[in-house]
Amino acid sequence: MPTIEDVARHAGVSTRTVSRVLNDRPNVRSEVRERVLAAVEQLGYRPDPNARALKSGRKQIIGIVANAVSSDTTLRRIEIISKLFAHSGYAVLMQFAESSEMEEAAINAITPRCDGLVIFSNLHSSHSPALLMLHNHRIPFIVVDPPVDIAFPSIYIDRRSGYREAVRYLVQRGRQELLLVVESFRSSERIAGFLEGLERENRPFRSNRILHTGKGFQGGVDVAPLVLRVLQEEQIDGILCHNDKIALGLLGALQKEHIQIPEALALIGFDDDNFSAYINPPLTTIAQTGGDVGAYIYEQLKNAIEYGTAIESRTFGTGLVLRASA
Repeated sequence: MPTIEDVARHAGVSTRTVSRVLNDRPNVRSEVRERVLAAVEQLGYRPDPNARALKSGRKQIIGIVANAVSSDTTLRRIEIISKLFAHSGYAVLMQFAESSEMEEAAINAITPRCDGLVIFSNLHSSHSPALLMLHNHRIPFIVVDPPVDIAFPSIYIDRRSGYREAVRYLVQRGRQELLLVVESFRSSERIAGFLEGLERENRPFRSNRILHTGKGFQGGVDVAPLVLRVLQEEQIDGILCHNDKIALGLLGALQKEHIQIPEALALIGFDDDNFSAYINPPLTTIAQTGGDVGAYIYEQLKNAIEYGTAIESRTFGTGLVLRASA
């Protein structure tokens, strides 16, 4: 197992310099920092969390409470947060919570073991006794993409503007009659963006232009008969979906009915899941923009734990990833 002394020898610097780099301290020349990090990677060095905890008085553990990991986007964020904290000598404690009640219990259970928490929230109300407890005890935490606005440090994703932009794009491409397919969770943001887009582009809205379905690939398959019925009755030429999984399920069902995508019907998803660029046709999708959410969470939480800085809430935008389906 390589030691910090091994890294120092390999990089040609002192152990103090290695420590400064690993703790992201200032006043280290960029070329020295790069040399130390290269040595860390080549030797496979990992700081001893127990030794660091004894020295700092911290536990060197980050708690992650996750509401669901079915989304590739959520998985990527958790992976990046975990890797960055691991590189900084922190262990990660994961807890899954599929409801608001489970989330409250999970936060209360793991908080005594953690220096800070990342919470992918199920909240349906701005009131949360567990979050209030974290706030009152000055435990650093950040809530990721809560379904409601809350008075605690949070990351928000602006889905509304993404759907508004998608409507604008389709209309400018000559698509005049649009349909929105949503599941129940977080549908209000998508519907609001869809309606705003129609209004801005002077396109009429009809109630049958919003269809509701279940989750995931099966949700796309299940809604296909309703979509086909609307297609028979009206000249629909563009569909926006709740996410990429629903879009893919719907795409397969429509192709079985010999409906050509995008010639007869443009199709847009949301999330930019890993598969989206590799299906036929590749899926145009709405994706989060404005930098890496996982890296931002790591930076904010680590600085709060180690330097006592305030965690800043931030809203990340969304934009179109253009591919052949639309």
